[in-house]
Amino acid sequence: MTRTFERDDSDGTDSSVDSRRRRVLGMAAGASAAAVLPTTGSVGANSDDETVTSVHDTHFHGRFEDAEAAELSLARYHAVVEEHLESAANSLFVGNGDDLAPSMLGLEYEGEHVIEALNATAIDVDGVGNHEYDFGADVATERFEESEFPWVVANLLDDAGDPVPGTERWTTFEAGGLTVGVFGLVSTNFHSLTDYPAEWQVLEYVEGAQEAVDALREEGADVVVCASHVSTGVHYTLAEDVDGLDAIVGSHSNVVFEEPEVVDGTIISEFGDEFDHVGSLTLDADGTLVDWRRTDLLAPDADPAPAADEYEEIEVRYADEIPEDETLAAIAEEWTDELEAELEQTAFETEVELNATFDNYAIETNWGNLMTDAMRTVGEIGDIEVDIAAQNAGGIRSGSTYGPGPVTGADVMNILPFPNEIEVVELTGEDVVAYLEEAIRPHPSENYGAQPAIQVSGLSYEWWGHDGESRVENVFVCGEPVDPDETYTLAHNDYSIENSDVLSTAEVVLASGQFQGPYVLDRLEERDTVAPERENRMLRVDETVGEASVAVGDSETTLTVDVPDGAAAVRPDTFRAVIRTGADLEATSATVDGDSVDVTFATDDLRALVADVDEPALRLFGGYDPDQEYWDYGFDVPTSSGYEYFQLRANVSAAALTTDDGSNGSDGNESDDDGNESDDGGSDDGMPGFGPLGALAGGSAGGYLYSRRRSAGDEPAETSESSTDGDD
Repeated sequence: MTRTFERDDSDGTDSSVDSRRRRVLGMAAGASAAAVLPTTGSVGANSDDETVTSVHDTHFHGRFEDAEAAELSLARYHAVVEEHLESAANSLFVGNGDDLAPSMLGLEYEGEHVIEALNATAIDVDGVGNHEYDFGADVATERFEESEFPWVVANLLDDAGDPVPGTERWTTFEAGGLTVGVFGLVSTNFHSLTDYPAEWQVLEYVEGAQEAVDALREEGADVVVCASHVSTGVHYTLAEDVDGLDAIVGSHSNVVFEEPEVVDGTIISEFGDEFDHVGSLTLDADGTLVDWRRTDLLAPDADPAPAADEYEEIEVRYADEIPEDETLAAIAEEWTDELEAELEQTAFETEVELNATFDNYAIETNWGNLMTDAMRTVGEIGDIEVDIAAQNAGGIRSGSTYGPGPVTGADVMNILPFPNEIEVVELTGEDVVAYLEEAIRPHPSENYGAQPAIQVSGLSYEWWGHDGESRVENVFVCGEPVDPDETYTLAHNDYSIENSDVLSTAEVVLASGQFQGPYVLDRLEERDTVAPERENRMLRVDETVGEASVAVGDSETTLTVDVPDGAAAVRPDTFRAVIRTGADLEATSATVDGDSVDVTFATDDLRALVADVDEPALRLFGGYDPDQEYWDYGFDVPTSSGYEYFQLRANVSAAALTTDDGSNGSDGNESDDDGNESDDGGSDDGMPGFGPLGALAGGSAGGYLYSRRRSAGDEPAETSESSTDGDD
């Protein structure tokens, strides 16, 4: 088989595209599509020279094995590809991109490992995907030029209107007696997906595809195939609006059709990504579908898809029954062993013990602070300032502590083992609060207790979770009161974003292409030595007790608060004052006097805490043993790991610390004393739950309080802290 490479730099006209997204399984195209699908054996109506088989696709994400089932490897996948190729008279192996990244291997070797492997396969042409550019245009160009096969993309051009370096817009092959043209398409929103130069041009899908089809037909192509890296919904638009397009294989969407569809004469075939499926289409000289085949590769303990029983064109192959391609297995072993050896080296030193246990569900941890601080730097990739970062506790998996002393790369990857990419979304302040509230797991929960269930950076907030309900209060972003109407950027992993009712509706402004584990590891390696601390980012509150009375003396200041209704005993050694920046001060003593508690601080130290901080939102926190009869959950509380007691909160007037008579300086705008719900009636901004708390700053609007309830029916599903098989 010979290849002929051609390029057309002609300009086109604008064309709008219906970007509707259709998730299609089975025969969703309707009876008209099903009517043209051939029955098995119809290939005999054509001679060998009059047909060509396209085996597809790739979408390997820089991996040598499946992210969820290591038995499904490139070495076994390609063995099945070879079977498809050899069973056809004339065949092409067509890739559809996203082959260089994202993965731990991809991040480490910037796709070089994949090029060596692909050069050892039977691949004939690969469509460019967005993740080919995760390491920048220069690296992508190097990889394309190292390839022994062409990369194609018809709708991505450089600033001069030429094909982007290292690629062709389309190419042709001679297969038996047929000339086959292949072109690629990539997503038009590439600037939010990966690291393309901003000046590069992108053509709309129909425009780019029609230019490619017309040029290929002019060059004598009998059959034209699109190696697609665009979404499923766009494929229907292409089928309806592009003249002369015979087939579309692959996609950006990771959709698995039960069978190919035919729409307005164009065949659409999508069989997933990575190493789970191999598909093939056989077309005749008129571009008509003659036959098709799908092989499902399964881990030994997996169950076949129901479609395998319905279609004789679908075969099931278990991984342990597929012999590995020895060359590819050796390549994978060489690159993987080298990386594993590197990961055993010391990555950084820690001066303190890092807590990566399942405490991360229940309390703020120093590891949580360290990793989310690192995640906030991801905005540098897209020149975006990231205000907030968050991490779901279920994604912190090792259940161990580390240090003081050396921490290896393998340690970090054990803590963050999931293939989750960091993304940045835009949220309003109201959405930020709604997400924090959504994340809370409230009582009753006999096994794990109330939990915030996340770790955060750039945030400080109080959380409450009882009686199947949850709320957050006193939310500060980078030390400033959250503004419900302001827009904030939040970095999180794609798994959590997709599975959050709040975050899944937010706009993704940066898809970094960076997995959390390797990215956090790189950032920590740059620091050499770390010593993270807890910083009052997440403050548990079980009961509020109104505003403290303030008695200022020359050497000591006493704050007096009520004993909470649900307290069996107060813990004197747990009291501290906290301001909105997270800075705090431990009390020198706490004494119970009947129904009240007198908490003493050194006056100069307490004044220094609030000095130079406008509207400091000064609050008093203290622990108490809960009265089990009062809480009446049917089991002893607290049950969360990381908590030995419940915690009260009282507001404190910072202005009272500077008055001569020691009065509390309050303007009467005090928070609710009942410990269950705050009074939002004082809000003057029209946003329920957001209102100035004068008591927090001696009469000025020192902070915003948000108080919303969520019914027990909206509670996220409970997940075991000790579970190791999910990315909760």
